[in-house]
Amino acid sequence: MSLRSILVLLALQICVYCNAQDEVFSQFYALPMQMNPALTGAYDGTYRLSMSYRDQWNNNLGSSFKTFAAGGDTRFQMNFDNRRTDDHFGVGLFFISDRVREFQASNNQISTYFAYHKKLGSRIPSYLGAGIQMGIIQRNINYDNISFGDQFDQIDGFNLPTQETLPPNNIGIFNLSAGINYYIELDESRYYIGAAIHHLNQPNMSYFNRLDNINPSTITDQKLESRYVFHASMDKVLQYRYEIQPRFVYQQQGNNAMFSLGTNFQYTFKSEDMGLVLGLWVNAVNDLDGMKLNHLSPLLGLLKGNFILGLSYDLGMRDTFNNPFNLNTFELSIRFSGEHFNDNNFCPSF
Repeated sequence: MSLRSILVLLALQICVYCNAQDEVFSQFYALPMQMNPALTGAYDGTYRLSMSYRDQWNNNLGSSFKTFAAGGDTRFQMNFDNRRTDDHFGVGLFFISDRVREFQASNNQISTYFAYHKKLGSRIPSYLGAGIQMGIIQRNINYDNISFGDQFDQIDGFNLPTQETLPPNNIGIFNLSAGINYYIELDESRYYIGAAIHHLNQPNMSYFNRLDNINPSTITDQKLESRYVFHASMDKVLQYRYEIQPRFVYQQQGNNAMFSLGTNFQYTFKSEDMGLVLGLWVNAVNDLDGMKLNHLSPLLGLLKGNFILGLSYDLGMRDTFNNPFNLNTFELSIRFSGEHFNDNNFCPSF
């Protein structure tokens, strides 16, 4: 078997794994809606735009995994019978694309988000929010870039026609998620805690499920398992120009679990219009092989008004120490939120 054939089979195995699991971002706090639909509209401002780009394992694979996410949300103050309240309603739109360039295999998802935030107290600012996400997942692959065993000409190439029965290579699936979030502000600190369930309907991601006259022995059920998320955070003002932002996220999907723990430290310059963010994050996974440290992610961020640029680099710990390949990852995030138009400190900004 040629080296290219081996790489094709390896890539297909990786693609199957990736399609069975969700995309992962190290800077998860930069994409709050993707983490929990209840965080839609949960920020200080009238609108918010977010974008992330993740380049994974580029230094070891000829065609790395690239993930792009972009979207935005806005919030509206609720009025009932011409009576103004402190409740808020959030609406958002988000797009995610996960691609393997060489084989032109991709998962694309576009989703709408809706969340309602109910104020609970008058003396201490606190809100309880609930949100849902409804979207369409598009999954496709280019068969022209894949070779099968029966195409081998017994000499040096895959030039023969294949007898494989290939299913439709472009499918669409409905996806549904929901979450809740609680926020409270005390003195110089802001706290929030939330939980979400993604893929409530566990959509079937199999290409073969759309094939007519299928072989009875073919497996046609490849459900996207529900992903459970629990997150907690604090924004603490230490002094006038210093702020610390510890965060924790636990995610579980099927037999796999992931923990992300770390903090950002923010310093605001005398101009009060620019700032610097330094952070360090630890990521661990718990799968069939047990619990292990996955990667460390140092972060550098720059603030300019309501604009934040974040750069992080995942250092693959288990691959660095136990494998000759360094499977490291670069990630870029951009965030911008519009000017705040009232005096309510509604929810933490990200």
